Amino acid sequence: MVKYLSIVTQGLNMVHPGAFSGSRKEFLIKEKATYSAAVARGCPKDILADIQRRYFKRFPIDLPHEDEPTAEHLASIDDDDADPDPTEPDKDKLSIEEYAAEMARLDARRKLFTFRKDVCWKFIIYCNLGTNSIFSKSSVGWLIST
Repeated sequence: MVKYLSIVTQGLNMVHPGAFSGSRKEFLIKEKATYSAAVARGCPKDILADIQRRYFKRFPIDLPHEDEPTAEHLASIDDDDADPDPTEPDKDKLSIEEYAAEMARLDARRKLFTFRKDVCWKFIIYCNLGTNSIFSKSSVGWLIST
């Protein structure tokens, strides 16, 4: 069992323990029980997506990772509100340079979102190692919680 956990943790490219702090860490730690229950029910992917959706409502991608959200922002969160649809810049209303700059900004934002989503996923999985997570390999060889 110890050898198996060692292999699993190496495959996760474990998150640095200081990757989350403050209210971000508190939020993810509180979600551990929710995730563990979903693993037991056999639907961890669905609950993980929901945890991440709620995480980004509280900690928007545009908020620097080292900054804490305001108490007013956190109090205003309604998890039942629909998430806003991302908008693409209007090519007809911008110059070629402005459009290229906006598209570069959106691409950088998407990459940051993907990175933070992956780190969040790894943190939640790491918190559940040794509890009741079950791991298998995806079709491309990545370790996934099933």
